[in-house]
Amino acid sequence: MKVQIKQVDERIWNEEIKEILPSKIFDAHVHTLKKDFFSNCVPEGLRIYGECSVPAVQKKLSFLFQTRQLQFLFTGWPSTDALIEKQNMYLVNCSKKYQFNFLVIVTPQFTPSYLEKIVKDKNCIGFKPYKCFSSKSDPEDAKITDYLPEHQIEIANEYGLLITLHLSKRKGISDPENIDDLLYLSEKYPCVSWNLAHCGRSYFPENIEKSMRNMIRLKGRNVFFDTSAVTDRCVFEILFSEFGADYIIYGSDAPICFHRGKCVRFGYDWAFITKETHSITASFPVEPALLLYEQLWAMCHAIKKLKFSKKQANEIFFENAEKVIKKVKSSKRKHLC
Repeated sequence: MKVQIKQVDERIWNEEIKEILPSKIFDAHVHTLKKDFFSNCVPEGLRIYGECSVPAVQKKLSFLFQTRQLQFLFTGWPSTDALIEKQNMYLVNCSKKYQFNFLVIVTPQFTPSYLEKIVKDKNCIGFKPYKCFSSKSDPEDAKITDYLPEHQIEIANEYGLLITLHLSKRKGISDPENIDDLLYLSEKYPCVSWNLAHCGRSYFPENIEKSMRNMIRLKGRNVFFDTSAVTDRCVFEILFSEFGADYIIYGSDAPICFHRGKCVRFGYDWAFITKETHSITASFPVEPALLLYEQLWAMCHAIKKLKFSKKQANEIFFENAEKVIKKVKSSKRKHLC
């Protein structure tokens, strides 16, 4: 997928984003995607991204973030058609050459010996499970432990790892069962840092508005929310106001963020509407912006509205991810000594 900065993007960057962004950005949700990650051909829905090797994605993000210094936390591409062990080994090898940290994709079938071996790599920070690997017949209704069994969480706890979760269930983090599971797991495994991708899969505000009284019970635990692919400013306003800057981690969800468009609510559902995948028409010419810039605009709007300080903005965009990763590396060193 070709990436360029158009006039609409330049305007958003200059008028809405640039003033708020700190000089250093830690992108804690980045995917790599290559043809040879799949046993057959690349699934049709992914072909639009082209070859997303680690250096290719790094180059595109560095271009879009302009003068900012970037650090990355990479993972592979979770798919039942993918060669997961091959992806993980690609990350092991690339992390040495390009100096980044990574999360290994895990499936319930992975043995403790495989996971312990790969966790010992100095750049491995933790696990990236995914609902598509669920042992249930319907992955969309899976409990966390249906796609991340407790014997794997025990390993993460033993080494003090980070687990980035893409929650299942229609309501994501707003589903009471997901909250109850996270309360149970974060108490039983206190050395694990939990990162809830896509603001806990809260792409629009209604769900978290109604469930915040229950969600707030997670505050004070090792539970973070990453911002990847969320473009609704109200989601950020609610989440930032209730959890503060301390529990927010920036993530772009590259290469998805290279689309032009945003996530749109339809009733109680949502969908990504982008120039590459939909016909966007109006009575006047419409030029969609990069999804990355839509997300940053929404975040920066919330930061300004809540009158967050530069220090708090820096925590969201850089320091929180850096602290978590330093904590993981310190825990691993103690365990491996």
